[in-house]
Amino acid sequence: MPAGAPEALAMTIASVRLALLLLLVPVGAASPFEDLRAERARLEGEARAAYERKDHPAFLEASRKLVDLAPASMRALYNLACAQALAGRRDEAVAVLDRIATMGVALDAAGDADFAALRGTPAFEAVLRKMAALDAPVGRSRVAFRLPEKDLITEGIAHDPGSGDFFVSSVHARKILRISREGRVSEFVKEGQDGLFSALALAVDPRKSALWVSSEAMPMMKGLRPEEKGRCFVIEYDLVSGRARRTLPPPSGIGEVHLSDLAVGADGTLAVSDPRSGRVYVLGAAGFRVLVDEGPLVSPQGLAWTPDGRWLFVADYSQGIARIDSRSGAVTLLRGPENAALAGIDGLVYARGSLVGIQNGLRPHRVVRLALDSDQARITEVTVLERANPEFDEPTLGVVVGDELYYVAASQYSKVRQDGTLDLERMKLPAILRLPLDW
Repeated sequence: MPAGAPEALAMTIASVRLALLLLLVPVGAASPFEDLRAERARLEGEARAAYERKDHPAFLEASRKLVDLAPASMRALYNLACAQALAGRRDEAVAVLDRIATMGVALDAAGDADFAALRGTPAFEAVLRKMAALDAPVGRSRVAFRLPEKDLITEGIAHDPGSGDFFVSSVHARKILRISREGRVSEFVKEGQDGLFSALALAVDPRKSALWVSSEAMPMMKGLRPEEKGRCFVIEYDLVSGRARRTLPPPSGIGEVHLSDLAVGADGTLAVSDPRSGRVYVLGAAGFRVLVDEGPLVSPQGLAWTPDGRWLFVADYSQGIARIDSRSGAVTLLRGPENAALAGIDGLVYARGSLVGIQNGLRPHRVVRLALDSDQARITEVTVLERANPEFDEPTLGVVVGDELYYVAASQYSKVRQDGTLDLERMKLPAILRLPLDW
């Protein structure tokens, strides 16, 4: 039983009822969502305690309840397979592992002692081969450009349609690089300029000639002072002069806030996700306001507006894709095809009537197209556009330019040590990839 594993989708009859409950409860109503989070935490503690004392029946019972309660959790599904194997339910364990492989997810089941009784059996070995086959690269991405510094820890990317310039953010070096149409790299924002902490997500508003940047004092950034840890804000820069126009603090009076991914609508509306609290904010005349409060979203990441601004899609790292009504803030968790792995999506963009997700919460990492129905209320098909690219080292965010996706292929968060320092010997020059979107 791993301490933590990637996420994915596993719908059951009970979880469908739970999903319907979530959709029927108005945002801001007194709080079955908090109860569900508390129940999930309680069951996880119960399962771990049973596992550690080798009470296999109790571990199995808690694991089943967790899959029903958290249908998108790959950890819950994988731990259910562990519990089934330990309880002697070998066929059931293999069936769950096969389902995980069918979702396109590979896990280290071969090295997990919980499956010792299955080793060497034809069915288990077949599942292991199915997972191993997922390491074969799929896709047509090619390198758009490389950055000249290994130690950036790249996160966000934006594009200015006027100049053709790209912008890439650095978490470690707390700066923003500009890459010209000709491929020349320069510093748009120098290290720590304007009080910049780790530079996270980027978004261009071409109508206002603005570059929006979310920034937070992260453990791996240069020069972190203890009193700065966790502080965050959003900065608006002038695209032409590079001057900081304004620095916007998080909304006040609502507790701890983390400003993370950004998206600018066609009308200039700026939305920001908060992966810690589950909130989503939009910028108004008086500063940021809460569009989605705590409750329906667990860990919102990438955001994508529809061209008409009616809907804001959000990648919930734990639950999959949700659609937000831009007028009311009402949240709908999108259903998808059976056995589609929809969790673990970081970057999200809207392109040609579909969503494109950059999925780094599953192994192997991949880029997927999520086709939508005519009402944009359901995912009808999931297509892998890129998988297991040799350039991948935790891909993060992307931007659509014409009919291509440009995206950060190697953030290299895996090279950050526990104390926040970088393992430079294992790092490489980060690449931005470009992928045709020609469906």
